[in-house]
Amino acid sequence: MRGEVEVWSGGKLILKEANMLTDGAGELLADIMTVSPSLSGIDDLATSSITDASNYTIQAISFGTGSTAFQSNAHNLDDIKSTVYGSQLFDIKEEDSGNIAVLRTNREDGNSTSNNQPVFTSLPTAPNPALSSLEVDTACSAAFEDISISSVFPGNGQLPNFLLSPVVNGVIKNTVLSADVLAYGTASILGCFPEGSSVTRTLEPSRVVYYDQQGSSIRIPSEGGYFNEAGSMDISGFVTAVSGTASTSGLTTSSNSDFSSNGTIEYAVTLSKSDALFAHAYGGIFHLGLWTIDMNKSLLNGNTPPFGFSLLDNPRKYRLFCRKGVSKDLTYIEDITAYEDLTIKWRLHFL
Repeated sequence: MRGEVEVWSGGKLILKEANMLTDGAGELLADIMTVSPSLSGIDDLATSSITDASNYTIQAISFGTGSTAFQSNAHNLDDIKSTVYGSQLFDIKEEDSGNIAVLRTNREDGNSTSNNQPVFTSLPTAPNPALSSLEVDTACSAAFEDISISSVFPGNGQLPNFLLSPVVNGVIKNTVLSADVLAYGTASILGCFPEGSSVTRTLEPSRVVYYDQQGSSIRIPSEGGYFNEAGSMDISGFVTAVSGTASTSGLTTSSNSDFSSNGTIEYAVTLSKSDALFAHAYGGIFHLGLWTIDMNKSLLNGNTPPFGFSLLDNPRKYRLFCRKGVSKDLTYIEDITAYEDLTIKWRLHFL
């Protein structure tokens, strides 16, 4: 089995390289060969559904960055950001304004959009098929009122999806970070993907705010994220597999009519220009991963198949099947106002 990844920015191919299978792929094959076919005949939906083929195929994709990026960029908390949270997040509370990603740039002139890169980008961990996550040590170092964000929401090795109001109200406010400024500030620290285009705001849409070293800023508004418009990404950053061919709605799967002879399956997903902009603000994308359902972990977590998909409390627990690490940020751009959609095409050859 082998695979390769293509990344397209607009209509331009910017990457084509081989992927790496992980130990999780072997574990999946072991599960397939050892699950008892007799379970399908049991008159109980939860038990018989264990043998459903969808439990043993690629079901999600996720995106990650290097570990130290989670302690800088929009994940970081400094004096400017503290002031911003105190003065602007009340607008977000009243839903007059979309959420924000705030970061210092490494430029003295923050009003320039040319090569306005985050403070620090971090190379991914070295290729290791034994890893069960995209990255290691991804806890945010920020703290509000001596409450460490990572003590409440530890890193899971990839870019999460905390910016949405339902996540703030349904998850963060059920913790010790329940106060409004703390809750919305925590969402902004964790990141990472913007609201969908159908969400309207009275004052401003979701936006990325770049500050230079002198405190001047530029604001790049979001035109809407595909994942959160379609509701296809959960809070942990897993984009679920969807039916159809529209890669803007989630992870699609396709194969040619000659699959029996070439054994090739293509998975595709598209990030909107705003998805790419926000990912850039949180340290960029240096990792990609394809995931299957981890049946044992899902069952031990108290969930039973057939497993649905949910933004806030996804019953699916995943196993990393293959990953792709790159040495240059996939969201790097010379002009941060000129992002185009990023389409990822991932082909696995089973023959």
